[in-house]
Amino acid sequence: LPSCAEQHRVRNVYDGDTLTLIDERRVRLLGIDTPEIKEQQPFAQEAKAFTKDRCDKRDIWISFEPDGEREDHYGRLLCFVWVPANNGDGYLCINEGIVEAGFARAYQPGKTKKLHNWDKLIELQSRARKENRGVWSEFEDFEVVKTANGSAYHKRSCEHLAKVRHLTELMASEASEMGLHPCRTCFG
Repeated sequence: LPSCAEQHRVRNVYDGDTLTLIDERRVRLLGIDTPEIKEQQPFAQEAKAFTKDRCDKRDIWISFEPDGEREDHYGRLLCFVWVPANNGDGYLCINEGIVEAGFARAYQPGKTKKLHNWDKLIELQSRARKENRGVWSEFEDFEVVKTANGSAYHKRSCEHLAKVRHLTELMASEASEMGLHPCRTCFG
C-alpha cells in the first residue's frame, strides 16, 4: 500500500472501472478499461462483479499517479484502488487484479505519461490473453494497423485513418503487447 494512500468508503460500484465514494466523488480506475455495461459488451457484468465484490460498501484506499493528473475531464478522480488481499497478507491493487483476471485491458489514453506500473499491467494482460481469461477467452488473432504515434490499433477501414498515409500492419496480439488499445470507433 503506498504511503500516500487515502482511506475512503465506497457507496456504489457503477461498472468495472468506475465507482462512487460516500462523499459522492466518482473514481475512475487508472490504467485500465473494462467492457461497457450500457453497450452490453461481453464480460461487462463480470468486470463490474469483480470490482463490486471487492469494493462495494467497503473501505478502500486510493492513490494517485505520482506527478499525474488527479481528475479527468468529467471531474472523476483518477486513482489506483487498493483493498486488503483475500489471503490477509497485504493489499491488492484492483486496477492490476482486474487486468490479471481478464476483465479489463491495460489502457493509457492519448499522449499521457507512462504510468509507474504500466509494464506490470501489460505483463498481466499478456498472461490473461495467453491463458484465455475473461475478455481474452474467445480471442483469435487478426491483422490490425496502427499509426506512427497513436495509442490505439484499428481496422484498416476505420474512419480515423482516412487521411493517414503511413500505417504499420501488425497482429492484434502484438498491438496489445505494445500497450495499444482497440480503437473505440472501429471496434465499438
